[in-house]
Amino acid sequence: MLKRMRVLTKLTVEVPLGIGRALDYTAPVELAVRPFSCVEISVGSRAHVGLVTAVSTIEDDPALKLKAISRVISASLPAAVVELARFVADYYQVGLGMACGLITPNDAAPAAQPIGWRLTAIGQDAIAQITAKQTAHRSLADAFAASDDGLLSVEVRSTLSASAKKVLNDWLQTGRAEPVFAAQRRTSFAPNLPAFTAEQSDAVVALRAKRNGFHVSLLHGVTGSGKTEVYLDLVAATLNAGKQVMLLVPEINLTPQLVDRVIAALPDVPTAIMHSKISPTERNRAWHDVYSGSARLIIGTRLAVFAPAAELGLIVIDEEHDSSYKQGESPRYHARDAAIVRAQHAGIPVVLASATPSLESWRQARAGRYQHIRLHQRATASQPSAMRLIPAKGRRVKSGLSELLADGISDRLAKKEQSLVLVNRRGFSPALYCPHCAWSAPCKRCDAKLTLHQITRSLRCHHCGFHTGVPTNCPACGHPELAGVGVGTQKLEAALIEAFPDARIARADTDALTGKYAWQQLYEKILAREIDIVVGTQMLAKGHDFPALTLVGVVDADRALFSTDFRAQEDMYALLTQVAGRAGRHSLPGEVMIQTEFPDHPIFQSLLKSDYDGFADATLASRDTMGLPPLTRMALIRGESKDAQAVAEFFTYAHSILRNALAESDGEVFAPQPAPLARKADFTRWTMTAIAPKVRPMADALAKLRDAMQLAKPKVRWAIDVDPYDFS
Repeated sequence: MLKRMRVLTKLTVEVPLGIGRALDYTAPVELAVRPFSCVEISVGSRAHVGLVTAVSTIEDDPALKLKAISRVISASLPAAVVELARFVADYYQVGLGMACGLITPNDAAPAAQPIGWRLTAIGQDAIAQITAKQTAHRSLADAFAASDDGLLSVEVRSTLSASAKKVLNDWLQTGRAEPVFAAQRRTSFAPNLPAFTAEQSDAVVALRAKRNGFHVSLLHGVTGSGKTEVYLDLVAATLNAGKQVMLLVPEINLTPQLVDRVIAALPDVPTAIMHSKISPTERNRAWHDVYSGSARLIIGTRLAVFAPAAELGLIVIDEEHDSSYKQGESPRYHARDAAIVRAQHAGIPVVLASATPSLESWRQARAGRYQHIRLHQRATASQPSAMRLIPAKGRRVKSGLSELLADGISDRLAKKEQSLVLVNRRGFSPALYCPHCAWSAPCKRCDAKLTLHQITRSLRCHHCGFHTGVPTNCPACGHPELAGVGVGTQKLEAALIEAFPDARIARADTDALTGKYAWQQLYEKILAREIDIVVGTQMLAKGHDFPALTLVGVVDADRALFSTDFRAQEDMYALLTQVAGRAGRHSLPGEVMIQTEFPDHPIFQSLLKSDYDGFADATLASRDTMGLPPLTRMALIRGESKDAQAVAEFFTYAHSILRNALAESDGEVFAPQPAPLARKADFTRWTMTAIAPKVRPMADALAKLRDAMQLAKPKVRWAIDVDPYDFS
């Protein structure tokens, strides 16, 4: 008589390892593992978290040589989250495993200590199967039944027998129970919001009218118009309806201030904070808090769009135009677009908030596909800052600082008010230059110039990280007088210190703010008026509120006017609008001074008139004429290798594949060309751009390219960037 083989569950698991295929594992049938569960598995000798995408039963045949999963981390993830991962894989051209890595916990890292445990749906079913002989199982089940809201607390667990504790551990490993990391949910929160203006009240009514079902609203208001308070009203209403809310912000630096503001408006709301700078343990805890429903509000940067909120009722995207919502590394998703796709699958509303909407959102609003809600006036009694253009041509400018701007700063110092000076370059000077022979310091590994950093007396490449000391004499001709060319934050800081020796001056850039809490500490000093002048990069423009700040000066405002990046002027308009909004936000009048050699340029004239509509319509019309996004879909192909011939061969083949694939859809593939930075870290770099009129033809063509390269196995590092923002 043949021995009957044991039946096992076969699991198809997607793992974010970039291997291009799913892996098969087994689990005991009694675990009842369901599709879209998160499981811990071993690949080689390392533990990883994967997502189960298919479940079947097989006989336990040793010849199959399938590993068993290590444990079940979570029951099924919400369907809308899984569908979002599928969208990312298809649209942004990455393997499903890499996309699934966005929605699963990070690397099986241990979570923080839970406050208790509760039964899963699998555990509830298993209790009914407990026999009379399983006394430890029955003891544990009774403890769960007697607990408040089904939460077995740490205190109650400590009273269990050793055998019952062992059963609890078994149930955790097999997905019958799960840890809880925050207090149980509440569904009643009293918002603490100021009285609304008539304009804000109209906006609140318009947003509340679209609370049910999928809909996108563009909340478009001038800086200081109270957009945050308006959308927080909808956040409170959604929370009180028993739903979770997701609030996305563009920069990590914005999160501490926004959290404080939200906590003040919505006290006692359990909140999860998610961004790339928190520790693996903190991130893992936040993931579990969201998944369990303990966290009702999720605040985070772009990665938070993948949080496993099963009861999500609203997504708000603050400063929706910000380019940092676009991921720079694979998977190169855009969080705004991903959020809209997620909301479609979940059937919930999305609010996009901005003073300068992206042209993608502007186009949709103009076409009537998004509800367009306008806030034209500041919410407080403060008046918009007076904007002034300072023609730099023919004027005396010392280290980037004009006499007029220096006079403005001096006036604020006399009044005990604060000034902010923006320059969008780190370092002392963009380049070190010899006035005798025109030598400039090159990077040995890139086609780039080294940036002079005065504080560390070093030359650094901001592309590959190469650094070296500053030479005493010119390496080419021996001339002893080398000079810095251009203006960086360090050089401007030095000029301000020289001009205002008694002023308290702080620099805000990534070189100066290196610690985890460095920006928060500087922010608190500015609020406490312990700083008179702040000089820094665009991180200063992002939504900060400094009551004593009355002057904003912008140095080197012309860089984007002649950029080859078609989004450069759109980005500059948004940046200048945002940084201008930092001045005079309260009772003190504000002023904005912009140094430029081209004061008559249309972009500056639009800024003077606060005519975003005119700027956006004209820019959109120009894009449409040239066949550029958002009218069309664009993809950028990057390839690099230390073997220049391999790069050339790759692009010859890739160009042929894409040209043929797009031939029938009126798409276009431009000839490959060296990247703007053609050599980086000793790698030869080329790019190629493709444009198609619709999403599907582009996706199909790029899929054919991936399939072809899977077979060809080119000796280059290459990547596809859909809807690219970085063309370097």
